[in-house]
Order: sequence, then structure tokens, then C-alpha cells
Amino acid sequence: MKQIIHIVGNRPQFIKLAVLYKAIAARKIARQLILHTGQHHSQEMSGVFFNDLALPAPDIQLQVENTDPDLFIAHTTRQIQQCLAQEKPGTVIIYGDTNTTHAAAIAAARTGQLLHHFEAGVRTGDLKAPEEINRLLADRLSSVHYCCTMHNLQTLKAEGFGTAITASPVFTGDLMLDAYLKIPEDVSFRPETAPYVACTIHRAENILVKKNLEAIINALNDLHRQIPVIVPLHPHTQKRIAETGATISFRVMPPLGYPQMKAFIKQASFVITDSGGVSREAYFAEKPSLVVMERPVWPEIIRSGAGLTCAPDRDALLQAFMRLAQLTPGYEAALFGYGNAAQHICDHLSDSL
Repeated sequence: MKQIIHIVGNRPQFIKLAVLYKAIAARKIARQLILHTGQHHSQEMSGVFFNDLALPAPDIQLQVENTDPDLFIAHTTRQIQQCLAQEKPGTVIIYGDTNTTHAAAIAAARTGQLLHHFEAGVRTGDLKAPEEINRLLADRLSSVHYCCTMHNLQTLKAEGFGTAITASPVFTGDLMLDAYLKIPEDVSFRPETAPYVACTIHRAENILVKKNLEAIINALNDLHRQIPVIVPLHPHTQKRIAETGATISFRVMPPLGYPQMKAFIKQASFVITDSGGVSREAYFAEKPSLVVMERPVWPEIIRSGAGLTCAPDRDALLQAFMRLAQLTPGYEAALFGYGNAAQHICDHLSDSL
């Protein structure tokens, strides 16, 4: 039987993996291995997702310190390359735009594995963002490109993919939508009496630049006086806030597993985030979202009228939130597919393997 290795390292990747892994297993397309880089390694950011999503423990668990992004990529690339040389899976699947994806793409290319990139064709045009570099590199090194939206597919075609460079990209829809439709929320989870704002902040440009982080904190503090703001706090964000010495007025809670996060978003009135994954989950839940990025990962959501963007600036964020409350959003059912992305990918894998 053919062998596939999935390479993952953070929350959104675990969610996508859960759906695709189970679909491949049900159809017995190939033997599967999971390689976890440890990019998110704590129980609250990793272990809880494997438990909640009923995923088997990783077959390969790397131990790479994730304090410096460049060192993480270098050390992870080397270790993945050694694993691939030993396992010789033939097919590697990578997800999204993380440093794990970057390292895995290089390792797969160097060891001659067929590389499939899910979430291909996403572009913001901001080369200062590490995620954009990761996307470009992953797409360039991949042979197979699975696209969440038609906009992603058209972007790749405009860049020349599907002509002389690679096989034609494939529109599959979004594995995140599959997960949203298939995995029930935790109905016992009650974070706050409605209304409230569900908020997540973790992106590098928002937390590593002190003035940006302070501006976001000040805006959320001001907003909390009008409507409760609740933030499941990423450990890295928590560390950066502590380093600024900023005072927090809004409510914080530990990171949430997937069923709790789904309930958290569904019960909210609005979502504020800088996460590509959470902005999609807000869209699936039909919640107006404010994306704290000047160049959003999913402009499709903004164009649909279901969300707004703003800079990491106190006044800009508060003004944008006032506009958000006045939106009459449209939620296009097929924007991210129909919740059968895993089956589309399985169909393609069956043919290609």
C-alpha cells in the first residue's frame, strides 16, 4: 500500500488533518503517518486538539525549540529531511502557511517526495509577513495544489501554475468548513451572557511590534466598557503582553479546544481576530468579523460584506468596530466549498496514487 505522511505543527493544521486523515482512512487509499514538528507543543495548544479531534498520537514527534523562527525552520527542516529519507513515504501533505509548512516543503523537495499543498494560492502581497513567504515557497515547491476558494485557484493560474510549472491546481473547498460542519461544538460551554465579542490576537506583526500590541490592548480595553470582550489568550501573546506591562481590562481565558472554540464563536455577537482560521470560523458561524490586518488572508470574506479590516491602531479598530455593528453581511454558501473538501482530495489522491 502507498504511504502518505502528513506534516503538521499548529492548531489550524490539526483541525484540517483530522478531517482528511479520517477520510483517507475510511477509503483505505494509503497508509498514513503523522509527523508533528512541535511548533505548538503544549497540552493546551496541541494535546487537547488530538484528544478532542480523535486523532491518533503522532507517529513522529520532533523536539525542536520554537523560540527563534529562523532556527526553528533550520532545525525542523533537517529533522524532517532525515525522517523522510528513512520513511520514504512518496507523498507528503502540508497545510497552510506556517513555519512547519516552510520546513516541510524544503525537506520534501530535497528528498524527492511528491508534495501536496492544501490551502494553496493564498496571497496577501505582504512580503514582510513570514506567512506570505511560507505560502510562496510552499506553492513553488509543491507539485499538487489544493485550493480552498476559486479566488485561490485563479491566483495560482495567474501566476502560471497549471501551465509549464505544475499540474493544474485543484479547487477542493476548505477542510476547515468540513470540520466546522462535522465536529459538534461543546454545548455545555458558556463563556458569558450575550452579547459579547470573541477575540483572538496572535499574529507576529501585531504582538512583536510593541506599539501595535499596545494599541490593540487599549482598543480592546475601551471596547470592553461598551460590550464584554473575551480573549482566549495564546501563550506567546500572553508573554508579549506581560513584557509590555500593559494593563488588561477585558476578560482573558486559556486557549480553547476545537469544540469549545466553535461554541465560543457561535455564541458571540461579533468576532475580532488576526487569525485566518478564526476569521473563516466566524464566517461559517455567520458572525460579522473585524480582521486586524491591513491585508487580510481571506479578502473573499471582506468582499462578501461579512467582515471588515483595520490596522493595528486604537482609533482605527474602534471606528471599524462601530461600522461592523452596522453591517448587513452576506454569507455565500459556496465561498469555501460545500463541506466535502476531504472527499475531493481523496478522489484526487486515489487517481494520483
